Amino acid sequence: MIPHILIFDPSRERAEIVLRHIEELNYTGEHISEADDLWKMFSQERFQILIIDCEVLGKDKTNILETIQKNHSDLLVILKSEKQSWDQVAKYLNQHKAYDYLEEITSKDKFKLTIDRAFDYGQLKRKTEVIQEGENLLYKKMIEIFDWKKALTEKDSENIASDLIHQMNISLFQGSGIGTLMSVVSVLLTKSKFDEASSTYTIPKNLYDLIRENYESAKGMFDSMSISQNVIDDSFEIEELHPISVLSQIMEEEVRQLEEAASLRNQKISMSGVPGGTSGNQIRLHPGKMRHAVREVLINALKYSREKDTIYLIFFVKENFLELKVVNPAYENPDQTIGVSGKHEHLVFEPFYRISSVMDDSYVQYEQFRFGLGLPLVKKIIEQHKANVQIYTIENNIRPNKSKDVCLTIRLPIQK
Repeated sequence: MIPHILIFDPSRERAEIVLRHIEELNYTGEHISEADDLWKMFSQERFQILIIDCEVLGKDKTNILETIQKNHSDLLVILKSEKQSWDQVAKYLNQHKAYDYLEEITSKDKFKLTIDRAFDYGQLKRKTEVIQEGENLLYKKMIEIFDWKKALTEKDSENIASDLIHQMNISLFQGSGIGTLMSVVSVLLTKSKFDEASSTYTIPKNLYDLIRENYESAKGMFDSMSISQNVIDDSFEIEELHPISVLSQIMEEEVRQLEEAASLRNQKISMSGVPGGTSGNQIRLHPGKMRHAVREVLINALKYSREKDTIYLIFFVKENFLELKVVNPAYENPDQTIGVSGKHEHLVFEPFYRISSVMDDSYVQYEQFRFGLGLPLVKKIIEQHKANVQIYTIENNIRPNKSKDVCLTIRLPIQK
């Protein structure tokens, strides 16, 4: 989805500069010069961003921004002004009647930064507003299904041992890692050449590089085993308290750490701020353990999303709980289910369970938990914080094609 921009400016010459930038950046936009046209355009609900010249606000007797704020709250307003209009711009920004401003629209890079930032903010804001509605619909459906709380069936329980062997086989011997390393060593033994004069073996550089690469991958697996074992053996409940802002900082740092992983599919991670009024409150938090959990959840969201998708991280405060929601688009699974729904909502937290057995090596270097243990270990870490974690599929009411989102929610008690 790309920004669709409406320009409200009496000057066609000034608007042409903006339209030229819009065209060069592959956005879409339209220009109007009269207030009457403005309300007609709004009725079509096609625009995400309005660029409005402060000259219009000065001349118009009605408060255009107030009307927009009241009747078109989803529209993001960017003010365009000359230096002498700064006092007026500052007033509108402080009153939250406008999102941002452009002093002069001459630099394409500055224009792009402002538009992209506004568009991302708008998408995050809309996602925040509809997430509640989607969850309410989900809970209504749950009530209609009498056995929605049913845990593993007897048959599923009996198959855990075979699942363990199956998942260990996938993780260890498919893709890069031990399986490939063994194959490369086999090639090494047959392709290396012995030099009698120096009593040494020589190997081609590309073969050496392949061995090194797969050694690092195999080493990563054993490191993962060590981290996983530490989490499994640790049974202590978290008692230490930290301000809510510490969790927000952890999230920001992990998002930065995973920028390279997100770039593999040109994905973005968009994060909201923590709601106001929580600055004096604390939560149970072990920063090191929470980092492990957050990293796994974010990698899962990236891994099961597609090219150019956006993953949203949204904070809510509900009653005495802080909720962190990780939201990514839902897609069809091999069993024709969508996202994480039905029995998968519970089974994904069971050891060695995967909705799909297809391995994706792209994210291996960023993972700390493997072998189908990721979400089970996340659940254990969150429960050590005397909190809970859930995952489900909800309706996405932002896009017109009635798509769905996977929503993972971590719910932490607030200590006032």
